[in-house]
Parts: sequence; structure tokens; C-alpha cells
Amino acid sequence: ARQIASLKDASLSNRLAEIWGTVRSSDAARRATVERYRKEMSSERLATADLSQGRQVFSQLCAPCHRLYGVGAEIGPDLTGSGRFQLDYLLENLVDPSAVVPADYRMVSISLKDGRVLNGILRKQTDRIVTLQTQGEMTPLERADISTVEPSDQSMMPEGMLDTLSADQARNLLAYLMATKQVPLPGSP
Repeated sequence: ARQIASLKDASLSNRLAEIWGTVRSSDAARRATVERYRKEMSSERLATADLSQGRQVFSQLCAPCHRLYGVGAEIGPDLTGSGRFQLDYLLENLVDPSAVVPADYRMVSISLKDGRVLNGILRKQTDRIVTLQTQGEMTPLERADISTVEPSDQSMMPEGMLDTLSADQARNLLAYLMATKQVPLPGSP
């Protein structure tokens, strides 16, 4: 998707956004953050990580939305088959989750006639019902109760998640995400 966007063909980019999703370049601050983490997380440093502790961080920070090795929720993409073995891929997605947003995970804002506004991912639509996946639940909504549905190019995944972690937690998480097999949680046999 990034390669297609790099062609800078307006009609092709519009078609890509319609079919696949949003692709944009990260700003200078986000690129600098990715570069800082890239320098901090050398292969030597990642080799000293505690994968079990990384799994613990994943369980708390990522699993409420993502699956890995069959564990976690199905709000965001399943990470098991993603490009997670590459540090750059992980850093770009963790630092700037809205840079590349596949259409199936594009957030929408739904304004209801009773004044409420709900944000989430459209999971299913029929002539009568729109099903919205929010952070906490699947919410079926009657079309008759909806005022507007506004698509966003933003990911539901918040920015700055790595910045909430200590350096050791970030190292452990990244190494766990890059691991080729599941590891036990801390304290498990």
C-alpha cells in the first residue's frame, strides 16, 4: 500500500483509499520517535529481553484489542501473521498507528438522534442495522436512530503507547512481538 501511495498518482491513491484504506506519511516528530526507538532497540539489546515479561506487557497493553498466537481480542488486526518480525514495521505501527489504516479497521464516528456520539469500527451493515465495534463491545444500532456516520482516517489504536512504558518494558514487548513462538507468562511453568 505504501508503494502504491508513493507513486503519487491521485486517481490510484483515491482508489487505494477506497478499497484498501488510508496510507499517509508520518510527520517529522513521529519519524524522529521511530528513529530514537530504532537506535535504542538494537538487536543486541533485544536479545537481552525477557520474553515472558514482554508477553505480560502485551496482555495488558495490546491484548484488549489484538490477538497473537490465538490470545487476545479481535477488535484490531490479528498480529500473528503480520510483518511483526521486522523492528521497523513494529515501530512504525506503534508510534504512528494511523499512518496505515486498512479499510476493515477504519474508525467511524456515529452521531445518534438522541445526541450520543459513538466511535468504533463498522463490523456489519444491513438495511436496518449497523453494528459498531467499540473498545468495549459490539453495538447494534438501528439505522433509524442514526443521524450521521462520519468515516475517519484515524486508527482506534492510540498514539504514544510505547511512551507509556519503561525502556525495559518496551524492549521486552518488542522482543516478544518479534518472537517466533509463544512463551509462558511470568510465573507459569
